[in-house]
Amino acid sequence: MSYIFGHPEIKQVGTQGQGPLFEGKRCLVTGASSGIGYGIAERLLQRGAGEVWLCSRNEGRMRAAAEKLNKAYGRVRWTAVDVRDAAGLAKFADDMAAEGPIDFLFANAGVSMIRAFEETTREELDSVMEPNFYGVVNADQAVIGHMLRQGGGHVLNVASMEGYTPNGYHSAYVASKHAVIGLTESLRYEYASRNIRFSVICPGAVVSNIWGRDDQGNVHPEVKAPEGALTELESADEILAGIEEGRNIILVTDTARTTWEKQRQAPESAERWAVRYTERNRQAAERAKNS
Repeated sequence: MSYIFGHPEIKQVGTQGQGPLFEGKRCLVTGASSGIGYGIAERLLQRGAGEVWLCSRNEGRMRAAAEKLNKAYGRVRWTAVDVRDAAGLAKFADDMAAEGPIDFLFANAGVSMIRAFEETTREELDSVMEPNFYGVVNADQAVIGHMLRQGGGHVLNVASMEGYTPNGYHSAYVASKHAVIGLTESLRYEYASRNIRFSVICPGAVVSNIWGRDDQGNVHPEVKAPEGALTELESADEILAGIEEGRNIILVTDTARTTWEKQRQAPESAERWAVRYTERNRQAAERAKNS
């Protein structure tokens, strides 16, 4: 098996959404109460998934999201569990596997933090690494034994375009997402001979609660995603299309694809991008510090 880090061709992957790949499949989605996770869940149901099992740490938001999807489509099971809770995730996966195969896992949950590195405590670093990296580890380990016993499956871990780009004053988040890419690419080789696929999803700006979630997990709805961010359903369209195309690394948004291309073909342009965004983050960190 040759090593291909993602795919070299950078293009709009499209929103065809017509293939039978997801029909009848049983899918588990973490971080599913809003944003990318919710969008994936809705598109899977629209595409004929047999069951979609959803979880998120906030019971009220997860309940509301699940009830909305069940009213529209049915076939939804859910629980409130934090991705940092390895035992809770394992039980949720065990309950799902007791009733049938786990065909797809979408490990999607995370937080962000903009802060000067010298002002960031170890506890604050851990508060980002725990959900963003170890939350993915926990979800993957919750399903991998079941997928081995059933003879296969597909694990999709959500990273970020900042998993392959630097960004000052965002070091904890960037480090966590680089770790997710490294983990996923390594597991892709480890389990390839045992019929378990691994892909990593690298979005740019997508409308979600991550933009307004503070370090304590509280959501501030007045804080909006950047102008031009994809909607949750638009991002899900690109993700499912990337799965259909057999991509190892699924780049979501034109910005993510352009940045990938620039890093490899025009590194000086990528350098200017990193400098510009570092300055933007510095200003944001100063405003937060002085507020």
